[in-house]
Amino acid sequence: MWQNTLKLVLISILIGTLLGVFGATAAHYFRAGIHFIEQFVNTRFDNANRFILLFCSLSIAAFIISLIKAKFSVIRWHGPSDTIFAAHRVDNELDIKSGVASTLAAFFSAAGGASVGQYGPLVHFGATLGSWLKAILKLRINTDIVLGGGVAAAISAGFSAPLTGIIFAHEAILRHFSFKALAPIALASGTAIVIHNYLWNSSTFIMGPYSATDVGPMILISIAAGPFFGFVAILFMFTILTFAKLPTQMGLNQFQSFLIAITGLSIIGTFYPEVMGLGTSAIINLTTGSTLLLMAVAILFGKIIATALSLGFGFFGGVFSPALLVGAAAGSIATSVLSWMGIQSFQGPELIICGMAAVAGSVIGAPISMIMIVLELTGSYSLALASTIGIVTATMISGQLFEHSIFDKQLLSRGIDLSQGRMGIRLMEENITKITSSNVLKFKPEVTVDVAKAEMVKMQVNEAYVNTHEGKYIGKLHLKALIFAKPSDAIIKYTDTEALNIKSDASLQQAIETAANFIGETIPIVDRSTGTLIGTINEGDLLKMYLDLQGQTIDLEKR
Repeated sequence: MWQNTLKLVLISILIGTLLGVFGATAAHYFRAGIHFIEQFVNTRFDNANRFILLFCSLSIAAFIISLIKAKFSVIRWHGPSDTIFAAHRVDNELDIKSGVASTLAAFFSAAGGASVGQYGPLVHFGATLGSWLKAILKLRINTDIVLGGGVAAAISAGFSAPLTGIIFAHEAILRHFSFKALAPIALASGTAIVIHNYLWNSSTFIMGPYSATDVGPMILISIAAGPFFGFVAILFMFTILTFAKLPTQMGLNQFQSFLIAITGLSIIGTFYPEVMGLGTSAIINLTTGSTLLLMAVAILFGKIIATALSLGFGFFGGVFSPALLVGAAAGSIATSVLSWMGIQSFQGPELIICGMAAVAGSVIGAPISMIMIVLELTGSYSLALASTIGIVTATMISGQLFEHSIFDKQLLSRGIDLSQGRMGIRLMEENITKITSSNVLKFKPEVTVDVAKAEMVKMQVNEAYVNTHEGKYIGKLHLKALIFAKPSDAIIKYTDTEALNIKSDASLQQAIETAANFIGETIPIVDRSTGTLIGTINEGDLLKMYLDLQGQTIDLEKR
């Protein structure tokens, strides 16, 4: 027993340390690279026309992204939703090629000036690194450990918030508390912040420390502002998901999509440069200065449209950083409205920070992580406590009216419902053809009753199937229907063309639902595209497959 415990401890230390080092390094150089390119462009083209500058930089980024997509043979970019999905599967290894390609695409999107975030790609890349380490080291451990550790390291180094990294990995990605995964996840998060501070000593956000906040009035204000933040989050997610469908609905190719995105972003960036890129400086300006109401409104809607345009029409990146800026703008609007109403107590950044956390928490489905990040970034327990109500209220409203998070919506668009749990996902993933038997008695429609009956008796079956000469399925033939039939009649006369059948692309879940009220021996499996009979299944096959999947899922949960 103690040997297994010692082994687990050593593996936890190894994995946690490696993920911390790799995660901190990746997070730093991702941000540093983007900052370097931005500074290079701004210092050399300061006097250039803003529209032309943005158009050129976005065009170069689009060209590089197209090359990456072609070089890596990527069908779609991968992000946090794929990490969450992997954490809910038995076979949950992440593809390193897709992870690297998606991270590079996000890097050049942000560096080119597109309105995208950095943390989503870093989270997925951290998880991908964990999955890769498990594979090359041949570690026989639950993938939850390496996925969560990679995610925690990315968040810890990215925000200088190690506790948030630990909580975020469990809350937003794993969606459950894993005792065995806690130690390596905590080590990865702690190592990442130590390495990051030792080597680079830099932070993305400098938002504190703040003096004590009068908790009572702030809680009341949070209760009032929470629904507003929730609806802003819904608007943000709805706009992004709507724009994501437009290129397909409009029949656009990759070049046309990029052209629309580049032109639109260049126009928006010309008038409101604050909404372009990562938006870090804009967030700091909102929290440290006084922003006019109209400017805050422009930033809010400008950032939403710019982000939706970027992500929907070809560029790639995260939604967390844009959500922070949208939330900060929403908080600034709320502060201005309160000031207009004569409430002067909240001229500081309190409500702005609360708005940031509330909107971002609603978008990514991680309210507890957002409460913790307020605490770690501001150093104010009072402010974190006061923000809690607004964060929870906003998250509750967006969850009830929209969905748990934007990542859940993205997965639902692919037919993946996380609310079903691991077992439900497995049932929807497993194709019915895995248990389909091709040992089926088939007849042509002109075969006579006597011939068919004799063959069925010989084969000792009560059911057979009738197909055209081209192989297309017509229906099922029951032996009992032939007992008193005229021997010279064609069997097509007695064929049950309305018999229950299941299409070949059906999942196990769909097959079970279809066969719930089935009475008989076998169910035909028909190819959806060709209409040909592939084979049959029976209820025993369905039950065995279900029990096998259940056993695999239970084994995973135990581990």
